[in-house]
Amino acid sequence: MGFQRRSVSLVPRVRIAAAVGVIGLVTVGVSACGNSSGSSASGSTPAASSDAYVQMAQKITQEAQHGVVYAPTNEFTPGDQLKAMTTWLGPTATPPVPTGKSIAFVSCGATICNETAQAGARIADTNGFKTSLVNINGSADIQNINQAMSSALALHPSAIIGICITATQIADKLEQARQAGIVTLSTCDPTPTGGNGQFDAAADYANGLSTELLGWGIVANSAGKANVVAVNDESYPAVIRKIGNLERVVQGCSTCKAKTVTWQVTDAVDSAKAANILTGIINGNPDMDTLVLPYSIGMPSAVQAVASSGRDIKIYADDADSVNLQTLHDGSMQMLSSVDPQLVMYQAIDQVIRGVDKSPYVEPAKLPYLAHLYTKDDVPQTRGRRLHEVLRLRIRVQQVVEAAVDAAPRWPNDAAPNPSRPGSVRAAAGNS
Repeated sequence: MGFQRRSVSLVPRVRIAAAVGVIGLVTVGVSACGNSSGSSASGSTPAASSDAYVQMAQKITQEAQHGVVYAPTNEFTPGDQLKAMTTWLGPTATPPVPTGKSIAFVSCGATICNETAQAGARIADTNGFKTSLVNINGSADIQNINQAMSSALALHPSAIIGICITATQIADKLEQARQAGIVTLSTCDPTPTGGNGQFDAAADYANGLSTELLGWGIVANSAGKANVVAVNDESYPAVIRKIGNLERVVQGCSTCKAKTVTWQVTDAVDSAKAANILTGIINGNPDMDTLVLPYSIGMPSAVQAVASSGRDIKIYADDADSVNLQTLHDGSMQMLSSVDPQLVMYQAIDQVIRGVDKSPYVEPAKLPYLAHLYTKDDVPQTRGRRLHEVLRLRIRVQQVVEAAVDAAPRWPNDAAPNPSRPGSVRAAAGNS
């Protein structure tokens, strides 16, 4: 029996409540830089009335802890434009999943990148793609990432999804992919679309939003009196965006103080070196009471340095991977901002389906951008990286991909996919 390709429109099978749990994995684990130096965010927000600003921070923080928050962009978003997510704002239809296609997932090499790539491969396998994992547990330096991209190209996949890889660092590899007809997707490059040497499309980690929410959490938890030192890495555009957004929030508080310091990934991965640098930062800022890291790299050293100082310094971080989740669970971290990596991977695979089908991509603002804040009280179980509540928003994205699977002509002599067969989303619903 023949089948006619069709796009699928989906009636939501679940309503999305404001109180939504978020998956406990997450986010962009890149790196950091050499000499510590104070700096201020460009275009910083004018300091607001302390009482009014703290009240807004408390409102945003409460919404981000009890549900997920939406922003129309991954760049800085004014607080009054951040909204609690109550209805699905993303795509409700996608082309059918094509047969015989493959995806190579290229990790940046950090823990969060590895976990995200592995989650993406599971989802893609479930939906009938052949998958490959590249640079799992590799290093995050530019030379190694270029070698990883070359390895991915040699696999001749239908698509490559780069997990936290910056386009400018692999420009020639992206051009080779384009010439070979390979679709390329970015997950956390601030400028991921269009032109030579850039990704074809994006399913961008909302880490600009998540770290902005972390800034609001700092203002709220300190009642507008935080003295913040945030670690930045100017080699990575996504990290610059994250810390820049957080700093703008804190600088908008007239009674808060904020500065950034920089280090390199080679510093962060060397525990002794990282501990010495962080101890120097703490000793050089006697009034600081808040330390922010944009990822989990160097987190054990941060915990050690704070404990050795004997001071009451609260640690905040972005990227809810297994390292940061365990730190939060142990009580050594005050708050963690989070993007659900499985949501990102569903969105990325949806974009791949569109790319290989030569259908229009979903614009980044319509994916949409969503993030959450964790405290110790609601941290998911981390041992074995067990997922806690299923994010209802992710189910909504899964339904879109599911519908495409159901529409695809994947088995001759069959009128529709059988949920008991390998490759059916429903057959593996309990394993995602």
